[in-house]
Formats: sequence, structure tokens, C-alpha cells
Amino acid sequence: MKRLRLELKKDTDRSYDVLVGRDILDSLHSEIQRLGNFSSYGLVTDEVVRPLVAEPLQNQLRSNSIDTTLIALPPGESAKTIGTVLDLCQQLLAQGFDRKSLLLAVGGGVVGDITGFAAAIYMRGIPYIQVPTTLLAQVDSSLGGKTGVDLPSGKNLLGAFHQPRLVLSDLDVLTSLSSDARRDGFAEVIKAALIEDPELFSILEREGADLLDPGNPLLETIIAKACEVKCRVVNRDEHESGLRRILNFGHTLGHALEAAANYNISHGQAVAIGMGLAVRLSRQWVGLSEDNADRALDLIQKLGLPTEIPENIDPEALLVPLEKDKKIQAGICHFVLLAEIGRAVIHPIPVGDLQKSLQKITRH
Repeated sequence: MKRLRLELKKDTDRSYDVLVGRDILDSLHSEIQRLGNFSSYGLVTDEVVRPLVAEPLQNQLRSNSIDTTLIALPPGESAKTIGTVLDLCQQLLAQGFDRKSLLLAVGGGVVGDITGFAAAIYMRGIPYIQVPTTLLAQVDSSLGGKTGVDLPSGKNLLGAFHQPRLVLSDLDVLTSLSSDARRDGFAEVIKAALIEDPELFSILEREGADLLDPGNPLLETIIAKACEVKCRVVNRDEHESGLRRILNFGHTLGHALEAAANYNISHGQAVAIGMGLAVRLSRQWVGLSEDNADRALDLIQKLGLPTEIPENIDPEALLVPLEKDKKIQAGICHFVLLAEIGRAVIHPIPVGDLQKSLQKITRH
């Protein structure tokens, strides 16, 4: 097991451990006890994860004198709404949860975002733990304290920064995922390598599709290195006032693509396509070399992910949700691009120029 530390410079009391390893769910009870005493415990999951991970974990915690109330949410991105958060808060209130209660988010990114947001606003804030059960959540959404839900006009437009007390990522739960879900998670691993870790990029480039095997012994190292990238960035910029924006690499157009496709495309695929477009834009706007652009695109494709907008989606349709993106200010998109592999930069692009660039790079 690797124990990382997400340090928050401005408030070390809110710093927390990130555990990555195999067969470590059994240690969750002792990690909870290390955090202190809580009045009650809520285990929030979804109906898919419930029988696979959540109920066995609930039984294991009960056998170690931690009695949890299990609350199951509907699965999928469509559940990521303020209505679901309000329903969760009502259930917490009905069960007698108070300010000294602890929530456990056991599931993928949707469960983590909903639970974290509810924890941020319930009784003005209660503690929670992230137990991510997807690769995508383990390397990205469970870390850094960004919580929130979607509005019909765009993703994550309601939310709050609320750091967890602990993140525990057990690699063994990844065996319950489909091959497509594991592949989707690697979009975020590739992102971490491209923006700040050329060594991780080299490992991914060398090992390729072999890493999609959940039993691969290198997986713990890969996931830990991706987590380290996010921990370093969040440590330097917790509230996304500057540097943390580089974590949005591939997400600006990825989120717009999800909205344009009515969320009929997975987040991992959307981010992969968004990275593919961002790599091509990097050639035009910040001078990324052709060799590095080709290597980046080849790696995304080597891990079975797309880099092109689907033929049934008009590239100009991306501009409608894009205009509501939080990164658009006064008609300028603060876009994350690659200067080189392992070094991301934030580059201002007028939305009109971005439209022209998209037309150019998507013209076949």
C-alpha cells in the first residue's frame, strides 16, 4: 500500500492521507478510528455498487463496531442533480445525522461528487471520506475537494470546495468494472502524465494496453503517480485560482462534448476526445512539436480511447455549452494546452478564434 499526503499549505489541519493499494478496504475501520470519534456513519453508494462493494463493506465495518446507515442513490450522470442532493440531505435529517456524523462516499465520481456536496452543505458542513470504486474516480474526482452537480445547461455548475478527511483507493474493486470502464479511467491517467509527469507518460507509452489488465502489478505505481500529480497541483492551488486549472486539460471541450451528446458519451471518452482536440490546438497556439503531438495522440489511441469528435456531432454544437463554461470570461476561453509533454500552460483564446480553430482541426 502507498500512503500519499495531500498537503494544504494554507490550512494543514485539513490535509489528509490518500491510500492506494490492493486489499486495503479491510483497513478502513482502523483508518476511521484514527480520524477520531463520530456520532453516526452514513455509507452513500448507488444501486450498481451497492451489492458489489457497499454491502460487503458495510458488513465488514459493522463487524468492527462501526455501524453504518446505507443510502443508495440512482446510478449514472443523470442522478447528479440538486434534487438528488436535497433527497440525500432529507434522508440524513430523518436518520438523525448531526454535525459530528461522518459520510462515506462509496462509488464512482457521481457518488463522490453528490456525497461531497451534501457533506459541504448539510448543517453547514460535515466530514466525509472518499472510497472511489472506479479508476476514473481513484485518480481524479475523489481527490482535491471539488464537489458538485450538473444543471441542464452544463456540468458541475453548482458545487463547493469541501475536502475529504481521507481517500482510500482499493485496486481490487477495479475487477468488478467492465473493460470499457477501466479504459475510460485511463483518460485521467493520461491527462496526469501529459500535464505534469513525463516519467509517467514514458511508462504508459512503454506498457500500453497491458495496463488495462486489472491484475497488472504496475497498476499500483501508475495510479499512485497519477494521484501524486493531482496532490501536488491541489497543494499549490486548492481553489482553482490559477495553476489548478491545468487539471482541466481535455475537460473544457470534453464537458462541452458530453452536453452536446446529451450525455450519451462516457466521461472518459469525452475527456480523451477533448485531449485529442487540445493536443491539436496546442500545435497551433503554443507551438507543441509535431513529434510530441503525435506521441500524445498515439498514446490515447493505444489505450483504446478516441481522439476525434464522433461523426454524428457537429463540432459547432460544442460552442453552445462551451459558452456557459466557468472558464469563459468576457468572451475569452482560458484554455489548457501543452507546451510539451509534461508541461501544460493556460492560454487565452477568444471564443470566436476557438470556433475557427475547431473548424480547421476537425475538417477531414
